Amino acid sequence: MTPDTLIAEGRRLARPCVFLRPEACGPVAAIWHNPDAEEIDSTGFRRWITVDTRFVPCLPKDVLGFISVLTDERRCEGGRIEIHASPPEEGGVKLHAEQKSVLAPIEAIFSRGSDEIGHWLAANRWPREERYNDNFPDRSIVEIFMRQWMKEYPIYRNNGTYAVLGGWHFPCADNDWYRLVDEQLIVLTIYDSEPWVEGWRLRSGHFEVIQRIS
Repeated sequence: MTPDTLIAEGRRLARPCVFLRPEACGPVAAIWHNPDAEEIDSTGFRRWITVDTRFVPCLPKDVLGFISVLTDERRCEGGRIEIHASPPEEGGVKLHAEQKSVLAPIEAIFSRGSDEIGHWLAANRWPREERYNDNFPDRSIVEIFMRQWMKEYPIYRNNGTYAVLGGWHFPCADNDWYRLVDEQLIVLTIYDSEPWVEGWRLRSGHFEVIQRIS
């Protein structure tokens, strides 16, 4: 196994994603909402972003309109999704869409990689569904891949990205990465973290909001 092979697998498994930035040249795809103290005090929820569903990669066509992601500020976890027929009238930061390609994380390569990846994992006595950590025998190879992934993944980039539509979810310390691997990531917020906020559309048709802290 070589780092180049891992990078090639990461390219093959990459999921379409869209970076949202105020300075980009693409069409307006979302509105970023600054914290509204009155709304938070009265409802207990903070409104982060409203997304035009037409720009969310791979979102089912029956999900139409504009999706707002709100976090539960009283419980400091979870939140809710609101769907609107039209964009919000109140002001905010207009975010423009830029289609991007980002390597799939190493967890995706381990679990969904080719037979060659499977043979390599078997040689390292590492189950496909076990997340990568420093105990991995061929760690030096993975670390080279990780450096390239971190150059591309938006959480590690200081390029004015406010949020990302679609793509792979971040392999954080929480234990739900594999639970979500076949679900639809709508949006991941980058700006004004922590928390990073994820909005999901599940295969059941329900929506879920997750707050992440390091």
